[in-house]
Amino acid sequence: MHNLDIKMHSTDSLQISFRSPSDYIYRLQPDEEKFSSFQVDTHGTTALYISIRYFKEGGSFHWDSPWIREQVLGDVAELEGILVSNSYGAIGRELEAEANIKGLGNSDGLDLQFWADTPSGKHEELAEIKTKKQSRGEEASYTAKITPKEEGYYTVYASLYDNRRRIGRDSDTIWVEK
Repeated sequence: MHNLDIKMHSTDSLQISFRSPSDYIYRLQPDEEKFSSFQVDTHGTTALYISIRYFKEGGSFHWDSPWIREQVLGDVAELEGILVSNSYGAIGRELEAEANIKGLGNSDGLDLQFWADTPSGKHEELAEIKTKKQSRGEEASYTAKITPKEEGYYTVYASLYDNRRRIGRDSDTIWVEK
């Protein structure tokens, strides 16, 4: 393999930034190993992945790693994910968005906010919830409801805050029809 272009990616630039997001390996022989180091600044737990583009036997190839969870020590909880009850909705029919939170330490309660981007570009608040006290390893789910009013894609977001510091964010997208 030759001309390996290695890059790190994340969808959460608030929680992680890359001082040098890429590396380059000119040639890699069979059974040869090389290591790349990346410097990052992290402010909270987030996910990232690595992509590699390379040439081999006259062709160009691409590989993406699975999502890699980067946990920052000291966070009291993490937002494990959000899921909207249906991937397709109907105008006027209520849907639920569920966010799952896992305790990484002890918390006295956190702030969870649900928002939605509508097809027309509006940003609507769905709910603001004060979570219960949580201890390490404990999991809890919280829901917000949305009643779509227009056709198109809705993106529903959940953001988790410890005081005013965001410690988690995730989203799910649904299609709404008449």
